[in-house]
Amino acid sequence: MTKNNVWQISSVMTAMFALVLFFAGAARANLVVGGSFEDPVIPLGSPYLLDISPTGWSGTGDITVQGYAGAVTSGDGNQWLDLNPGTDMGSGISQTIFFNAGMTYEFSFLYNGGGGGSTKEISYLLVSGSGTLLSGVVSTAGMNVYGGTLWNTFSTPFVPTNSGLETLSIVPNGSWSGGFIDAVTISVIPEPATLSLLALGTMFAGRRRS
Repeated sequence: MTKNNVWQISSVMTAMFALVLFFAGAARANLVVGGSFEDPVIPLGSPYLLDISPTGWSGTGDITVQGYAGAVTSGDGNQWLDLNPGTDMGSGISQTIFFNAGMTYEFSFLYNGGGGGSTKEISYLLVSGSGTLLSGVVSTAGMNVYGGTLWNTFSTPFVPTNSGLETLSIVPNGSWSGGFIDAVTISVIPEPATLSLLALGTMFAGRRRS
């Protein structure tokens, strides 16, 4: 094999590897807008914004700065959301997301039950005109997240049977504090074929560097 042929094969493989990395990264992109609750930004010197609608969401809650009142931080960005606005129960937050039928998605978020309030669990719901796609309840006890404890991650996969818009809702069950959430994400789980190509590309890149 000539040096020119080796160079051509190497160039093709490099291009394939770059494409695999691109599509794998795109597949894991977060479909939720404002899932980290970094906007609007809490003014410098203030610990929270009360009864506010986070960017990307309908509904209100309290956007709170990391570490407020000695609370354990979620480890995601500078802000998180209490689903209970002020001392009210609140109706939760929601937003609409487009899904493709037959693709496997993962829904996840960080959760904490701190604050000493009456909210001990929150509900999540993903629904469209064709019916309920995903629903469930996450509790403080089930996730072992009490006041002063580390945040925990809830995640679950799902596969839409129809393409279209679905409304994601997250709702607290109590009248004051305890529905702390952060890093809300919905992303596509790469298919096995994509993962195999990614592994092949990684192996090839490793051989080129060795």
